[in-house]
Amino acid sequence: MENIQNLCMGCMNELEENGICSYCNYNPDSPYLQSYLPPKSMLDDDRYIVGKVLSYNGEGASYIGYDTVTSSKVVIHEYMPDTLCLRTKQSPKIMVKTGSLNKYKTYMSEYAELNKSLSRMRTLSHLVPAIDMFAENNTMYVISKYVEGITLKKFLQGNGDRLSWEQIKKIFPPIFTTLSLIHNSGIIHGGICPDNIIVTPKGELKLIGFSISATRVENSDLSSELHPGYAAPEQYNSLDWLGTWTDVYAIAAVLYRMLTGVLPPNASSRRQADNIIDLKQMHIDIPQNVSRVIMQALRVNPETRIQTITELVTKLFEQPEYVVEHKKGATQTIHVDTEHLKNSYIEDEEDNYEEEKLEKKNLAPTIFGSVVLTLLVGAGLFFLVQMFTGGSDTGSSNTDSANITSVSVTAQTTSSDSIDESSDASSEIDYGTGAIMPDLKGLEYENIVESIQSDFNIVIKEKQSKKYDAGIIIKQSIPANVEYDPKRQNTLKLTISTGNGESVRYDDSSSYTYTDLSSTVSYNEKPSIPDYTGYTAESYGEVLAALGITYNFNYVASDSVPSGHVIATSTGVGQEFDTSTGNVLTVTVAQ
Repeated sequence: MENIQNLCMGCMNELEENGICSYCNYNPDSPYLQSYLPPKSMLDDDRYIVGKVLSYNGEGASYIGYDTVTSSKVVIHEYMPDTLCLRTKQSPKIMVKTGSLNKYKTYMSEYAELNKSLSRMRTLSHLVPAIDMFAENNTMYVISKYVEGITLKKFLQGNGDRLSWEQIKKIFPPIFTTLSLIHNSGIIHGGICPDNIIVTPKGELKLIGFSISATRVENSDLSSELHPGYAAPEQYNSLDWLGTWTDVYAIAAVLYRMLTGVLPPNASSRRQADNIIDLKQMHIDIPQNVSRVIMQALRVNPETRIQTITELVTKLFEQPEYVVEHKKGATQTIHVDTEHLKNSYIEDEEDNYEEEKLEKKNLAPTIFGSVVLTLLVGAGLFFLVQMFTGGSDTGSSNTDSANITSVSVTAQTTSSDSIDESSDASSEIDYGTGAIMPDLKGLEYENIVESIQSDFNIVIKEKQSKKYDAGIIIKQSIPANVEYDPKRQNTLKLTISTGNGESVRYDDSSSYTYTDLSSTVSYNEKPSIPDYTGYTAESYGEVLAALGITYNFNYVASDSVPSGHVIATSTGVGQEFDTSTGNVLTVTVAQ
């Protein structure tokens, strides 16, 4: 393991002999925020060293980190929604606030699925997807590569505060391509701005800052993170739907800022008085067509706004009629035919456009493009870039082996998904892929057992129910309609109704407790006992259930602990608890 003392917790570069960092101004004695991990914390069996907090929002925090296995810098993303949970200095474990456990688990599931989806697009060299993901401290961590460079905001400040259209169209097409492809996968960024675009030393752009949808709108359960001037009007109203048109607004606002040097007005204020100024009025060197298209993409009303990145790019690169001079001095007006571009680039997109408008009231993540459409759009964008940038290397979105490494997950029996950079693809499982779990809830167990017992080791727990007849499945440990790894997640825990009776018709497996949290994050049969400080019996019971721990309460009189709060546990906090043997944890509660 690396010597932590030799690393600066501000930049993860090696310290000089006198302990001073010559790369950054980080002061190791500066205080850290109590809600987040202290510098020099260790994660994943001491593999990752946690440094200072780089950023945080309503979803969680990002730390600079160091991977002791690969000896490289990383970014450590921690799921930590501060409106639903808290952390004290006494323990790194997160405590979920009373009554918030269901929301905490739901958003963590969305957090996991978002990063799994992004990891499948790791061949896109202008994204920075997850390379590792694991559960620890009663939460989830996502590891991504550290990208050297500066934000687009700082880049503009050091380059006259604005760029010409000729400069932009040489470096920006890969971002258009990347956005189009992630939209086809059902992902909406919602936070595109110059702070979330990195310019590398090679002049390439990297899109970062993805977050779950609840942080991208106002008045949700999580603290919102909206970027004024770049966030679309619909993000300020939780009743409006977000979609591809939301990212179109943001990317157009970024182009507006790059071309003019001026931040667009806040979208929420534009609904009352739209005072945005046309780009052409501010700078005469901006092409008229580019100015017109960007203004269309910045319309307040989503219905009249440009709807997709495909449509935006096609219009941006449309060529007007122009005049060519013949040898004899005569002139002739020639119309540049761009139909060949549209046919190769957006033909399938236009075929689905009416369906997209009809489905606009669905949530954005339901907008899934087919594989064929993805290839057509990607090929079309590449062709378009080649046509109008002269095949510039900087505009290419091909994978750069120096900047991106193909990573896979090696099948393991551990509680977390671990990335292994191996060339033996035959023995590996792609990260984030697997089978789709069917919805078994409401079905009679006897009717479906033959069809699933060949795929799973089925574990049964019975429960009385007034709502369901005897023999009906009422809960399943692997949630319906999500991907799972058949080689790792081969145990399926089912809760079956006994109706109003108590007869045992199935195997007795009372040691298993159904939980969405364990099925989403971890299948560890030996979870650690969580800290109970400040928990009531009810809220602590929810945490234990989420970890698959069977428990009972023992009430005792106490003068020092408030009534109803947990005093102690039969197995000490932080110790492993084997759930596979039928053990029951005794929780002592003040009475």
